[in-house]
Amino acid sequence: MSRLRRTLVLSAALLPSLAALPVRAQRTWRIVIIPKLVGIAYYDAVKTGIDAAAKELPDVAVTWTGPAQDQVERQIELIERLIPTRPDLIAVAANDPVEIAPVIEKAQKAGIHVISWDGDTNRREFFVNLVDFEAFGSQLVEAVAKEIGPKGDIAIVTTSFTAPNQTSWIDAMKRTIYAKYPGLRIVDVRPAGESTEEAHRIAQDYLASLPSLKAIVALGAPNLPGVARAVRDAGRVGKIAVVGNSTPNQMREFLKDGTVRSVLLWNAPDHGYLTVYSARQLLLGGMKAGQPFKAGTLGSFTPRQDATSLQVTLPVLVFTKDNVDQFRF
Repeated sequence: MSRLRRTLVLSAALLPSLAALPVRAQRTWRIVIIPKLVGIAYYDAVKTGIDAAAKELPDVAVTWTGPAQDQVERQIELIERLIPTRPDLIAVAANDPVEIAPVIEKAQKAGIHVISWDGDTNRREFFVNLVDFEAFGSQLVEAVAKEIGPKGDIAIVTTSFTAPNQTSWIDAMKRTIYAKYPGLRIVDVRPAGESTEEAHRIAQDYLASLPSLKAIVALGAPNLPGVARAVRDAGRVGKIAVVGNSTPNQMREFLKDGTVRSVLLWNAPDHGYLTVYSARQLLLGGMKAGQPFKAGTLGSFTPRQDATSLQVTLPVLVFTKDNVDQFRF
């Protein structure tokens, strides 16, 4: 038998055994995304972006789960239950950045990556921020000043005194007032949780008890419509400026009837979408300051260094009666 023929025979004999070798399966990353709470319109909108990103990425399996109340204790319990299941990454929107820190450290010691989104914590590897805190707080003040001028009393309805987004925005508002509008004065700040009805009740009390009030700033997507309804029901439209952040679907009627002139936000579905792509990037190859990564249809995002690690942000959107119908979330 010639050398060539022997080679061909041996090669043919090896084919069945080669075919029997297992094919290495593609790695699937398990990601768990935890919002501040589930069951409200805002986070339903965020989830549409999460679902869209997960559908585009076959190497990612995403679980969406969260508490029914915006309480950090419920988030802590949830993460405790998740740790033994060993997901690759947990992305959490912290209701309290301090209280949640020990359980995040516990997850990290178990080999689980942890990033924050929406609500920050200083125990994270990466932060998918909503918007730049300083810019957003400044724009809230500018929106108030545009309506009432450089002087007047402002009251604030926030979600809680521990929610990192809202506390950062309020601090930025105070700095902007100090630097540019010393005639503006924040006279009261009260928490409403994530409750439209509680925000409505607080706004009613403000209107009754603060005769010099010129504006109410409502922070938290469910809270702004409650404040707007209170001002409209009291017949104070045009006399009390209503400013804050919420979704276009919740604020459409108030923009169109003139109760509210502008609503600040970001694209909520985009935030969910970016969170999934950021989590995947961290798992695949990590993040570096100044080194852009591709986030699907949103294009490239460049992480920047902050006091804790790295973050990316979305641009601010401003909804008015003229553009609100362009957005459906």
